[in-house]
Amino acid sequence: MNKTLLLSGFIACAVPVMASANEVEWSGEVGLNVAHSSGTTETTANGALEMGYGAAFVGLEFETLYKDPADDVEITLSFGYAFDLGNDVALTASYARIYLDQTGFSSHEAGLALDFPVSGNIGMTLEAVRDLTADSTDFSIGAEFGIYDGVTGWLLAGNDGTDNYGEAGVSYAISDSVSIGYLLEVADNTSRPTTSA
Repeated sequence: MNKTLLLSGFIACAVPVMASANEVEWSGEVGLNVAHSSGTTETTANGALEMGYGAAFVGLEFETLYKDPADDVEITLSFGYAFDLGNDVALTASYARIYLDQTGFSSHEAGLALDFPVSGNIGMTLEAVRDLTADSTDFSIGAEFGIYDGVTGWLLAGNDGTDNYGEAGVSYAISDSVSIGYLLEVADNTSRPTTSA
């Protein structure tokens, strides 16, 4: 069984949330990722902008592609709705379309995510994402937990229909808008794409 191992470091800067009188909220983030796998170091950048109104949201994300022969940037457009089930439990339904800057439409997917608390500082997420282009489903379970003041850790395990994969990470909030982190990813097969976004 082949194993793909990816070590990543990243820094993220968040744009402060701005809310207008009619409850429309905006938030944004930009990040720099440095990943190392099988003797190769890759540097990419990513960014995201999200607008929310009540429980509905739309989002725009981009991520640069490392030495892709045809495209330089992957762009994701998404929208969804978060259903509040009470007691800090939420079910989020979403739909996303992925484009490449040169070759155009790449894929689209639909997802369901259930977020719920386990204890005061541990939250879990169960997620299913259906790739409507490749006709495959990705199932995952993740946990996020506070370690120390400003330090957050997370664990994730899943199966994308072909491979099992997992990741573990830790991030430190330098301020309300800047954080740094470290991420370890592992997958059963080298054919599974790995990124640090």
